[in-house]
Amino acid sequence: MSTVKTATRLIAVFALSLLALFTSISAASAHDQLIGSSPKAGATIEEAPKEITLEFSGELQSLSGVDATVIALTRDGQQVQTEAETKGTKVIVTPSEELAGGKYSLAYRVVSSDGHPIENKINFTLDAPTMVTASPEASQSPATQDSNAPLQDLGSSVSPIVWVIIGLIILGGAIGVLAKFMRNSK
Repeated sequence: MSTVKTATRLIAVFALSLLALFTSISAASAHDQLIGSSPKAGATIEEAPKEITLEFSGELQSLSGVDATVIALTRDGQQVQTEAETKGTKVIVTPSEELAGGKYSLAYRVVSSDGHPIENKINFTLDAPTMVTASPEASQSPATQDSNAPLQDLGSSVSPIVWVIIGLIILGGAIGVLAKFMRNSK
């Protein structure tokens, strides 16, 4: 009878483990995501946009009434001054001055409806005559003009997959301890 009880307990633990695993995977994959932008990612446009819009699959959060959106727009590796406003599922980025021709990268970090940060970037090209203007950003050292700097400025977050793997390791350890305890209690 003891063997049947032990087997039943192990099956129950295994079933609960599978339930926990699939619940955590579906929760990890439920994060909001970018569903569109204007201009579109990878697009080549001929007219400078007055604003750049990012649209997400869920309503973005603010933390304690403060907008948690962080945006970094660069043109050919140089920072472009912008203002960003979050409205529901959209982030509207307004450049401080008209954009000149060049390759643009808009790095973003927002807080999704489930409270997790989402960060990525979109690239687009403005195929228009390049305006020659002296700006404070142009006089920065080459180290601050690194094209990856805006993403680094946004910080990083741990991938949900890492959390699932950590959870599986902890769960495996718990099952091992439980199995050993049940063997010793015979």
